[in-house]
Amino acid sequence: MNKVEVYNSDYTKLNHAYIEIYQSYEKLIECRDADDEILTVLESILRVFNPALDKIKSEMTVKTRYKEEPQMAVSGADGGAAASSGGSHKNDGPRILKGNFTGE
Repeated sequence: MNKVEVYNSDYTKLNHAYIEIYQSYEKLIECRDADDEILTVLESILRVFNPALDKIKSEMTVKTRYKEEPQMAVSGADGGAAASSGGSHKNDGPRILKGNFTGE
């Protein structure tokens, strides 16, 4: 196994861990009796973790599979419907859908 295979398989888990740490940090900031040492540690983790996740994401490979079915192939007339339903145009290349998975 090489690093890109690990990145591909574990990025989602690492990103989820980042989100969980961030949400806990956010709640602790609001506490009157928050422990400054814990807040400092969590903040340090988040500051280092964020660029590491960006680097991992940039080195990941994108693997997509398309199953071409007659009802999924569309003409240029209703192209918007195909993109939103996951279909692809016959003459266009693959589409990569991006989303905000951090909940922000």
